[in-house]
Amino acid sequence: MDQITVKLTGPVEHDGRTYNELVFREPTVADMIAAEKFKKDSLESNAVLLAAMADVSLPVIKRLKVYDYNACDTLTVPLFLPPDKRPGEGEDPNAEAVTDKP
Repeated sequence: MDQITVKLTGPVEHDGRTYNELVFREPTVADMIAAEKFKKDSLESNAVLLAAMADVSLPVIKRLKVYDYNACDTLTVPLFLPPDKRPGEGEDPNAEAVTDKP
C-alpha cells in the first residue's frame, strides 16, 4: 500500500475538474517542508500536506466537506509509517497492534 484512495461523499469541483475521489501517495520531505510554512499543527498546514499528497491544488482540499476531510486525514495515517509497519489490506488503520507477552 503506497497509496490510498478516498471516495468522497459528494463531488468537489475546481478549475473545471470534478473530483469524486482523491488518491493519496506517501508524503515526502518536500511535502512536509511546504506544510511547515504554516502554523504547526494548524488545519491549514494539514490541508497543504493533504493537497501535496493527493497532487491537487489547495482549493480542492478546502472545498471538501468536513467529514470527507476527516476521512482523508484519518485514512492517510498509514502512509506516514514504514511499509512493514502498515496495516494489511482490510485491516483497521486505527487498531492498535497486539503483542504477545511471555
